[in-house]
Amino acid sequence: MPSSPRPPLASRLRRGARRFGLGAVAAGLAAALTLGNPPTATADEYLPIGILPAPVSCAVLTFPGRAGTWPVPLHAPNRGIGLLTMPRASAPVQRGLPSRIEMRSEKAGFNVSWQYALFNRNLYVKSSKGKGDWRIAPVPLCVKNRITGLSVDGSRLVVLANGGKVYTLESADQTPELWWWTARFGSPIWMNPGGTKVRPTMRAWSFSWLDPMYTSVIPFKQQGFWTDGAGHEQPVGGAGVTSLYALSQTGDRIFILDPWLPGGDPFKPSSKRYSSDYSYEMQGPVDGRFRAVNLSSAGSTTMVINRYGDMYTRLWDFDMSGADTLFFSYTPEDQGNLKGAPNNFEGFFAQYPFLRGIFPKPYAKFQLPSPQWIQQPKVPGEITSAISVRQTGPRSANRELQVEGRKDGKVGIWSKKIDPKASWKFTPVAKAKLTAPVLDNTAADMTSATLSPASTVNYAGRDKSGWTLSTRSFDYATEVQTFQICAGGACADLTAYIAPTPRPGWMPVGLTSTPRIYQGFLRPSAADRAAIAANPALKKAVAALIPDGRMENIIMTASTKEMTVFTLDKKMVKLGRS
Repeated sequence: MPSSPRPPLASRLRRGARRFGLGAVAAGLAAALTLGNPPTATADEYLPIGILPAPVSCAVLTFPGRAGTWPVPLHAPNRGIGLLTMPRASAPVQRGLPSRIEMRSEKAGFNVSWQYALFNRNLYVKSSKGKGDWRIAPVPLCVKNRITGLSVDGSRLVVLANGGKVYTLESADQTPELWWWTARFGSPIWMNPGGTKVRPTMRAWSFSWLDPMYTSVIPFKQQGFWTDGAGHEQPVGGAGVTSLYALSQTGDRIFILDPWLPGGDPFKPSSKRYSSDYSYEMQGPVDGRFRAVNLSSAGSTTMVINRYGDMYTRLWDFDMSGADTLFFSYTPEDQGNLKGAPNNFEGFFAQYPFLRGIFPKPYAKFQLPSPQWIQQPKVPGEITSAISVRQTGPRSANRELQVEGRKDGKVGIWSKKIDPKASWKFTPVAKAKLTAPVLDNTAADMTSATLSPASTVNYAGRDKSGWTLSTRSFDYATEVQTFQICAGGACADLTAYIAPTPRPGWMPVGLTSTPRIYQGFLRPSAADRAAIAANPALKKAVAALIPDGRMENIIMTASTKEMTVFTLDKKMVKLGRS
């Protein structure tokens, strides 16, 4: 891009900033004093003005830094002097980008402070307030001219560059002088220098940030809450929840990438196989059989759509699933009138009995199973597969769904609150064009028309005492699995509430010869409790797994060869494929 010569004062300010470490303020003044149309602004984790060559920049982005650190700091959206320090984009960029971003996508997004968009593999930004011009966003030289994807949610943003590698921008709702970039992604706690990638085989992907929204430290207060499956309003965890959801090419698998879970193997940086870990999933609608053509996520809420316009939404992330037992407590039992904790600080410490003297009030645990998929009403008009979820407030009920469409010949957006009882309304968008083909959006429910086949994975085993345990149609991403236990000529159902265990190392995707490990609870079916009590042999068999007859903690493994169920009371049952 052509540029005019810099005035001496701007040059002196830049040199002074570098020499004496005056940082963003002096550098920002220098940028503001620059005349004409300056070169692209750049940034790095430690150098907000970005002067490192690309290879060095890429290396620096893997070092420990502030981005992704815990606890999440107090902050408020603030554009600051960003409009002064970010140079205006060229005329072709102004003409090539829309005047306003109306929907989140893989190429554009927004938060309360900024709108973001990609053009010719570079990132551009403009204020979310008023009209204004597109500005050249500060990016590390590592990703300059290489960005192929973008997703923003609240105060965090990710871009894909250098072959789909994920780069995260912290404080994306702040003035750019406070932006922090990182290529780290994965356990332990954002520290994996190997990072992660969105694989080119993915059909769609979307980034989500569930913010605890701290408002005070003394006293401890937060605004971010979500509602579990039993209606308890739970505080968002201390570090928030960062998730990237990726939809398989077949549309029936939803992978989750989480910076606290394994990422790429840092010891095999050149390996495509080990460049990312896709072993964690969220099961899709209809027991994972729904075939989606697109996906969008925000605030841990995911929306999917099939080729007939059938849509489902789900509030779900790793913390809600029952998997994060290091920080949270879960239960499938009825908790009566207990309420969720007022903040994650009290919620965390109140779960420990030895701290009852300090935190005497009991709070509801996270209810299992986690919130399930909800079918949304169909849009009463023309639509495409372009969908979007956006956060409209600090509670999980504060979500808006958007679908690109057309009405009376005008292109625009169908939108509604996430409440399935809410109705769709159409808003035309001036000069907008459809970005995807029109779907066959029939009024009828066509969910069953595109379902994948049900799982054919079955397991069965016999205990040395003679009773048997079996399960059918096992999907490795399930959270609720029914087992049948038989003894004395009678059978009863047991329900397992399971979630994958956190682990530090890489694991292959899917059900393989490498055992997948789950943790959870095993309970007798409420409908079969009377039958269990009436049959001594069946009662004894159930007691072998669930001594108190009510519920038992379990560790479970599953592979292509066998399944094992191990109870807290050290009872082990092996089930072979059947």
